[in-house]
Amino acid sequence: MRNIAEFNKNYKETLFNLMPSDVQNVFIEHNIINILTNREQHGRRMMIVNMGETWDPKAVSEEQIFRVLYTIHKLAMLEAATQICGVVVIYDFKGMGMKHVKSMSPGGAKRLLTFIQEASPLRVKGIHFINQPMIFSMVWTLFKPFVKEKLNKRMFFHGDKLSKLHEHVHKEFLPSNYGGSLPALDYGGKDWYPVAEQHLDFIKKWNSGGFK
Repeated sequence: MRNIAEFNKNYKETLFNLMPSDVQNVFIEHNIINILTNREQHGRRMMIVNMGETWDPKAVSEEQIFRVLYTIHKLAMLEAATQICGVVVIYDFKGMGMKHVKSMSPGGAKRLLTFIQEASPLRVKGIHFINQPMIFSMVWTLFKPFVKEKLNKRMFFHGDKLSKLHEHVHKEFLPSNYGGSLPALDYGGKDWYPVAEQHLDFIKKWNSGGFK
């Protein structure tokens, strides 16, 4: 918990008293982050982050995306199964262009990776990159300096070869959008945002902890 508190202190301007309502518009109006209703074969919760065609950097900043991810991690702490089994993240870069690359920064990369590696209350068991375009190499240049060996071993780059993703997350647990056997996704943040509103007391208690 000390690492979490230290992280909150270092990024106080971004995270201080962060409530779901502060990022409600990102949840509801933008289809950037989605949580699958089912789990994968090891019981891990799955999150999909769309960093390409559904992300409008003019409407949603890199910082706002992180604030949403942070809020989701807090809520996931309420799930005992997720605490035990961990999470899997799929980053989908389909449709990524220069406007997206220019909206990312070394500071944002450091913040995200510091959180994942040092302060996340959940165990990240795998990060999968799919549909990366050629310019993804520019994005990876931002992130690579901050990736430690342990996390590096849990990162997988699949491109458009979804069969490679299926070696880690079996097809029967994925929607057809990702080559799986489940129905295509027909839900998003607007559908499960109300869950966040049901746990405001927990979030307020979380926000009250740590360094002042």
